Amino acid sequence: MFGTNQTMKNRSRYEVIAAILKSAGRDETRTKIMYKAMLSNDQCKLYLDSLLGSGLIEGSSSGNKVVYRITQKGNKFLSYYDQMRLLLPVVVEESHEGGLYNPSAQTD
Repeated sequence: MFGTNQTMKNRSRYEVIAAILKSAGRDETRTKIMYKAMLSNDQCKLYLDSLLGSGLIEGSSSGNKVVYRITQKGNKFLSYYDQMRLLLPVVVEESHEGGLYNPSAQTD
């Protein structure tokens, strides 16, 4: 369990977005998305607001709750994200932190 928190802490922004979008595959409340994507309430709210604004998810009222669902644009993002992960098996942020990726050392 201790390793899980460290792993979650080091996720990139795009990994978090993908986790949220995958969590919102069907109508889900913010609380369920928060738990599925392993986010704090504040983080979840910030990301959801951003994803709503960019059209990657949509919200609708269901009784006295707001539920979220991934949009076609969000599915397109996930598709591109998954393709990128296949093409680039080492996450750029991890490579950068480990000193393996140094853009200033690259030559054309």
